[in-house]
Amino acid sequence: MDALDRIVPPVRLGDRIVVRYRLPDSSATDVIGWVDALDRERVLVTDQRGTQMPVSRSLVVAARRAPAARGGPDPMRTDADHLERLAMPSWVAEQEPLGRWTLRAGGGFTGRANSCLAVGDPGMPVAAAADRIIAHAAAHGIEPRASVVIGSESEQALRALGWTETYVRTDVLVTRLGSLLGDRPADPRVAVAERLSRDWEGAYRLSRPSHVDRELLRRILQGPSPCGFAGISVAGDLIAIGRGQVSNDWLGLASLWTAPEHRRHGLAGAVMAGLGHWAARCGARQVYLQVASENEGARRAYERSGFTLHHRYLYLTPSA
Repeated sequence: MDALDRIVPPVRLGDRIVVRYRLPDSSATDVIGWVDALDRERVLVTDQRGTQMPVSRSLVVAARRAPAARGGPDPMRTDADHLERLAMPSWVAEQEPLGRWTLRAGGGFTGRANSCLAVGDPGMPVAAAADRIIAHAAAHGIEPRASVVIGSESEQALRALGWTETYVRTDVLVTRLGSLLGDRPADPRVAVAERLSRDWEGAYRLSRPSHVDRELLRRILQGPSPCGFAGISVAGDLIAIGRGQVSNDWLGLASLWTAPEHRRHGLAGAVMAGLGHWAARCGARQVYLQVASENEGARRAYERSGFTLHHRYLYLTPSA
């Protein structure tokens, strides 16, 4: 029995471990990463950079299981404006800067993709920035709308111009990735691909029927790399899906859906964990997701998974 055999519970493929092993000069070094192969002769560890390190088990001095994701600061220490900017690229078709604000357009599909993200300084008087939002919306055939963090200076300034609340309020929930994963291994039923497939897109359309242009939808869904598309299939059909996008060290979870006849069996949690394990390899340490404030059932479910309310945002439109 060697050091790897003494790890309890036994090491599984996909586990993150630390291995200390001897070098030819009799000194020792450590490698930390994910187990991608394991037999009686060697262990293959893939580190954070994607470098694969085969280690002969005869040279292993010590080994232990590591947390599924690297540790990180309390996600509540990230301010709302920063988190909103960090999350913005994950759900956008067309964008244009307006100082620190961002004008977005996406054929009218979803509020996030068709509003101005009004966080920070627009680089001009707010009244002039408001006029720019209206002109941009008219040019793209969408409703003029601004997304503002509740209680922010942007909200107060636009309300002072007579802009009023519309659409739905949204809760942004956060947790550490390590807390979400715990010691839960990746579910082998969950497959994660980094390219959007027709099957995944079809399942997404079932979850959110719309007449949005297919190419525009694909542009929003594909997002910037790294982007992961998770799914659980039964008899060749996707019955649960989720989407993850990693920005800096944050994983953004979205598009979680389970076919109605397969709900209440923990599939959404398995999909989230699958995306979490994938994101850990991409360097993620913290997680956010967004849910309609009025969706109390979903909020409670996410809270049971360790998520905490970080901030809320809402949409404002100019008065008629």
